[in-house]
Amino acid sequence: MQPDPRTNLSNQLADTLSNRSVAPDEKREVTITFRASYAEKARLEQRCSGVVQSDYIRARLFDYPLPHPKLVIPEINRQAIYELKKIGNNLNQQTRAINEAVKIGSQPLTTEVKEYLRTIKELVELLEQTRQEITQPISSDDNGKLDKQVAGE
Repeated sequence: MQPDPRTNLSNQLADTLSNRSVAPDEKREVTITFRASYAEKARLEQRCSGVVQSDYIRARLFDYPLPHPKLVIPEINRQAIYELKKIGNNLNQQTRAINEAVKIGSQPLTTEVKEYLRTIKELVELLEQTRQEITQPISSDDNGKLDKQVAGE
């Protein structure tokens, strides 16, 4: 029997987003709860470090591979990424408009226009590089260094 294509697509999406999948015959319908001390809860949270707790526990209990932690992007970086995307979109629109104007003959392809297009291309590359840098996760070592820098140490 062929698996439902929607299930395959759902599993592929789940694998991509959170490194987990549910086979059609293994749908998780049962909830299990247990009590823990505050110290145990703190220890669990520390060990999970960005991984959904249920996924971490399931992986440890049933010998599944440990899921990858979710990438946490600070709010300030999210705002910067949003602004960078807006700037990049504006630069792409300018490039498209200039290329279209040259194509239809309403703007000659002068040395200045070529230089302007090169500058726009460099800016777009710089924006992409900056976006990649601010979406990198911060390691615990980097976080400690950052805390010390902020404190002025």
